[in-house]
Amino acid sequence: MTMLASTGLNILAIGASRNIGYYASLRFLDNGDTVTFLLRNPSSMDEDADIQKHVQTGRARLVKGDGLVAEDVRNVWGEATKERPVDVLLFTVGFTGKASFHLTKGFVITPQDLVSKCLLNMLCEMPKTQQPPKIITLSTVGSTKTSREQASGVGLKVMYGYLIQSPIMDKLGMERIIYHCAGWDWNPEDGEPKDEVVGKGWRERPGLPAPGTLRDTAMVVRAALLTDGECLADKKGREAYRVNEGEVKEGYNVSRRDVGHFIFDAVVNTWGRYGGKQVSIAY
Repeated sequence: MTMLASTGLNILAIGASRNIGYYASLRFLDNGDTVTFLLRNPSSMDEDADIQKHVQTGRARLVKGDGLVAEDVRNVWGEATKERPVDVLLFTVGFTGKASFHLTKGFVITPQDLVSKCLLNMLCEMPKTQQPPKIITLSTVGSTKTSREQASGVGLKVMYGYLIQSPIMDKLGMERIIYHCAGWDWNPEDGEPKDEVVGKGWRERPGLPAPGTLRDTAMVVRAALLTDGECLADKKGREAYRVNEGEVKEGYNVSRRDVGHFIFDAVVNTWGRYGGKQVSIAY
């Protein structure tokens, strides 16, 4: 393997074996940045030519581990910071796991605390000897009560408020954790995540960044209904999608590739506009 000198950004990615995190990571790699992936199954990328060409240069680093296991998270932070501090934590853990349907609860994902617990582990194990990196967390439109009230169409309101209320609670937990560590104002109308999602006394977890620590370095991205469509921004630039602080009015869907484009562009070009905020993206 040919090892290149450390240039560009140093990125740690979790939840990036596919979909938005994967597409964003490829853009960083093609930009000359280094990405360390935490993967439960690194062999899943063995036949991925786009990733393997960067593995051969040493820019893509595949580390086996589970974000639910604190020791694995501690290990990947150590691997990612061997040469220099991490510049960006790309957290795009999504709804995975076994799903079952309940009449009153809609679809329940097991484990129901996947996203929140992984984020808590990443933040609590994050090295404290440096300034915190930019932290990008992927959420969804409809993650909070006020967000659902502004969702476009009755169908989406039913989906977010009933069909996927269990995984939505996990995303709410993730957002609440970021708001706490960033010291952002939380809307009391949105309530609090359940203890079974974030854990009782989660604010006192050892290693969790103190309120205000992530004020300018965190970004919560709420994406509209996701599709597998092409990246329109490759042809039209940023005008292909709309991004607003808070909610995107009357936004219905957006492709995963375009969300990946936005994340890359936000880090490289427009952090001054979107960093330190909760933003939403839709067509």
